[in-house]
Amino acid sequence: MEIRRLQYFVVLAEELHFTKAADRLNMSQPPLSQQIKMLEAEIGAQLLQRTKRSVSLTPAGRALYEEIVPVLATLDSIAWRVRRISEGEERELNIACSFSTSQGLLPQVVMEYHARHPRITLKVNELPIEMQLDAITKGIVDVGFLRLPVEQPHLSVAPLYEEALMVALPASHWLATRKQLAIDDLKNETFLKAAARQSVALFESVEALCLRAGFVAKVAEVSSNLNTALGLVGVGMGIALIPESMSSLRPASVVYRPLKNSPHSAVAAVWRRDNDSLEVQLFIDLARSLATTR
Repeated sequence: MEIRRLQYFVVLAEELHFTKAADRLNMSQPPLSQQIKMLEAEIGAQLLQRTKRSVSLTPAGRALYEEIVPVLATLDSIAWRVRRISEGEERELNIACSFSTSQGLLPQVVMEYHARHPRITLKVNELPIEMQLDAITKGIVDVGFLRLPVEQPHLSVAPLYEEALMVALPASHWLATRKQLAIDDLKNETFLKAAARQSVALFESVEALCLRAGFVAKVAEVSSNLNTALGLVGVGMGIALIPESMSSLRPASVVYRPLKNSPHSAVAAVWRRDNDSLEVQLFIDLARSLATTR
């Protein structure tokens, strides 16, 4: 269906008079009538009931009118916004993060960036690591918040901060009375782990950490993200190792304890090497500045 014909139909549906509708559209009546007939042929339904004295909507015409008015309004809004961006009146920056990097520094950077540059629209989406890298490469995402390593030569990387692992325990767990835990304190526990590959590789795998401590971990892959795993920790299904920044998520039934001699993971801002837009550089500079004050 051509948008132009749909616009003609909407005006005619509002006027229910070919001459008045043609006047609103700055065209003569015969071409308008022809366009409406072509629209009916495209859809395969009669949209108008015509007599010599009146024009009325058929049930199909009424349904089309109700459906298409908001669609056309949305298209007008999109066109208006695109024109503003093209003319420099409005700019946009697309940010992506994984669930494990959505806490900590990123909310602070986003809030401060918006305060400093209110005319730049920020969009933040949660994407798995592989999808982030692909979206950055294709220019769909401008900046990603990722865990290192990132080794694609066409991408620029700005390391921002490192964080350790913490142990998430049910609040009623006997180990919750400890101020700090070692990995071998957990040898009799069931580790709940997000099943998605990008979550497994946040630091070292649970299995590798436990083997290095001299025991084989009991691991249950429970979900595609750490948030669900935390919910299951809260109901006593097991424990979980989480990035330190995620300890800001505090379900009442979960407590966090530092992990002695924990491995560390570096979080970085990543963008396409040939993307030298002002919006991106302002974001990277701000992220670096705020990271030094953590």
